[in-house]
Amino acid sequence: MKYDIAIIGGGPGGYTAAEKAAKAGMQVVLFEQDHLGGTCLNRGCMPTKALLHSAETYAALEHAQTLGIQTQGVSYDFAAMHRRKDQVVETLRQGVEKLMKANKITVVSGSACIQRAGVIACHGETYEAEDIVIATGSKVSYPPISGIDLPGVYNSRDL
Repeated sequence: MKYDIAIIGGGPGGYTAAEKAAKAGMQVVLFEQDHLGGTCLNRGCMPTKALLHSAETYAALEHAQTLGIQTQGVSYDFAAMHRRKDQVVETLRQGVEKLMKANKITVVSGSACIQRAGVIACHGETYEAEDIVIATGSKVSYPPISGIDLPGVYNSRDL
């Protein structure tokens, strides 16, 4: 099938561009090799915020007596915190998937390869598009600083 626009990368830049193009009346195909939502939704910002919320709530409860609130036996369950984080991420990812479906955007799971002007290949199939947007987002990068390779230094994928 021929599309008006092909977007490579389903992170915030890619899925937002796909939504705007579709709302402008374009036929859109979006390629994503991992999960829709990119690093922020799947491994970075959102999982971190979910875990931080749990940690902040625990810390507040641990010191609730200073506010006149009596608590007993405050503890945490690290595995349960991670299950909640996973559920938050899954819910947000499903929201992006529904957004794509609602806007009739064709989502192709896999690594896209631009073969030539206007032709993208993925899983042995070819897709034609008038325009191509490359929105492949972030990747782990290490600045040239001393100690970056020491144990205990992590990136978003490691965490």
